[in-house]
Amino acid sequence: MFKKPEGIFIPMVTPFNVSDESIDFSGLKEVTNFLIDNGVDGIIPSGSTGEFIAMSHEEQKKVNAAVCGYAAGRTKVFCSTGAYRTCDVIDLSKSAESAGADGVMIVTPWYMAANENELYEHYKAIRKAINIPIMVYHNPYYSTCLMSDKFMARLYNDGLVDAVKERQADVYRQQNLRYLTDDGFGIFYGYDICPVESMSCWADGWVCGTGNLFPKENKTVFDLAKAQKMEEAKKYHFEKIRPYFPLFLEGTADGMPCPWLMIIKEGMKLRGINAGVARRPVMPLPKDAIKKLSDTLKQYGYI
Repeated sequence: MFKKPEGIFIPMVTPFNVSDESIDFSGLKEVTNFLIDNGVDGIIPSGSTGEFIAMSHEEQKKVNAAVCGYAAGRTKVFCSTGAYRTCDVIDLSKSAESAGADGVMIVTPWYMAANENELYEHYKAIRKAINIPIMVYHNPYYSTCLMSDKFMARLYNDGLVDAVKERQADVYRQQNLRYLTDDGFGIFYGYDICPVESMSCWADGWVCGTGNLFPKENKTVFDLAKAQKMEEAKKYHFEKIRPYFPLFLEGTADGMPCPWLMIIKEGMKLRGINAGVARRPVMPLPKDAIKKLSDTLKQYGYI
């Protein structure tokens, strides 16, 4: 039985060099230190925000190991080790464990969505292979794999997983998962917009991508809500969290969807943190998005 993971965890960006899109390890160290210096409880390298789908498995291993080394025990490191094939997940997870990871976060297999029998055997095989906590990453929007609360509870109750990042972000699902499990199951709110509501209703933690750009603000609102200081948390949310929402919820002037990944990376660079570029097909920010980003960061006093 592992200690339940809890707190605010940031799925950190992976900096890539502008010249050839290679991994910028000096930037990776800079991002790691920036997040730790801002007090986050955990970091997740090679997640969705870290562009694991744009990396080879060997690159994932190197990024995960590097971040474990850079963190050096100053915060929890849950390495993202998701892959389609079970054997690849096991390989990535064993590598993360050897590098000193405190746990792993594993998204469900994607594209050809696995059924519940296949998913059960998938996580059962991973559990047998490693001896560190496993956080399931449930993100049906990206993976096409939708799990029921009863099935996720079964994975925990049978000892196969220890926590979940619940990306559907439904407070009732949090309530139901707690009812179907016990207090040892780590329930992490997996979206960016309703931390106060989430932390008031059975969540133990928050996995927050926008925390790359606003780690101090996100840590503060999380701590207030977790301490059940709800009036303070709601006030802080409207003053310090809500103002940056348009950056991530609105499309571009030419009607394209929100380029959220590049907003995070460009915003970090404007703050003086070497977040690098994204790998193609992700493109640079359009001018209107750069202006909106710059104006917002000026409001926060960061540029």
